[in-house]
Amino acid sequence: MKSNALMKFFLKFLLPVLIFVILFFFNSYAALAFAVLYIAYSLYDGRSAIFAIMGNVSYGKGDVQKSMEWFRKAYATGKAQPKTIISYAYLLLKYGKVNESEAILDKFLSKSPAFDDEMLAKSNLALVLWKKGNLDGAVDLLEEVFSKYKTTTIYGSLGYLLILKGDLEKALAFNLEAYDYNNSNSVIVDNLAQNYYLLGELDKSEEIYEKLMSQNPTYPEAYYNYGLTLEAKGKIDKALENMEKALNFQFTFLSTVSREDVENKIKELKSKKNNSGEQ
Repeated sequence: MKSNALMKFFLKFLLPVLIFVILFFFNSYAALAFAVLYIAYSLYDGRSAIFAIMGNVSYGKGDVQKSMEWFRKAYATGKAQPKTIISYAYLLLKYGKVNESEAILDKFLSKSPAFDDEMLAKSNLALVLWKKGNLDGAVDLLEEVFSKYKTTTIYGSLGYLLILKGDLEKALAFNLEAYDYNNSNSVIVDNLAQNYYLLGELDKSEEIYEKLMSQNPTYPEAYYNYGLTLEAKGKIDKALENMEKALNFQFTFLSTVSREDVENKIKELKSKKNNSGEQ
């Protein structure tokens, strides 16, 4: 491995410098022409990385369509780095292009990638399975990944899918483990609080959601789920306030609640408030 890396370094950097020096010794114009051609070739050869950077910049600015287009260009070069490929597949999934995402991940995994890249790709493929309605397959795949590779993201994804499967005691054991692993991650905290809510342990759920709110989460589920706990505790005003906050954040194909879900719950809470005469 080291010898291969040294050879690549020699061919890509040292050899061109050596050629430039030799050419410059005999003919400075030839050396300059060589330098221009080498820079042009390097930019062309590294265009996938440049496209990926542009994709990240566009995404950071909130321009999802432009970001998707840059990542598509990076992928189309055939020279994209594994993390670029996986990021593109995730972006496609996040915005509803499930089959395209699955095809990219399947193709990537068929090439026997490095261990870390394989685990990351499989964890994303599990989300594809979930969104295609194969919850059991998604959980099985994530549990396979988790047995070899533990990260905050995997704890968060698997913790939520275990809740969806309905074995709330098993889910709770896992989400408590996840909380011990990283109690500052908003998804992990949300999973545990939601788990307690579904088990009817409302005081514990509210306590954990108050911790989550102090982190100012930037996704709608946190406020929606907190609102459900508050509603169950009879705190209609506060529940309504959090439901309305949920509408300030972006809903995507991977969101676990829809804008319509939130809007319907707001109407329901307003109706409860009016009927009870609560101020």
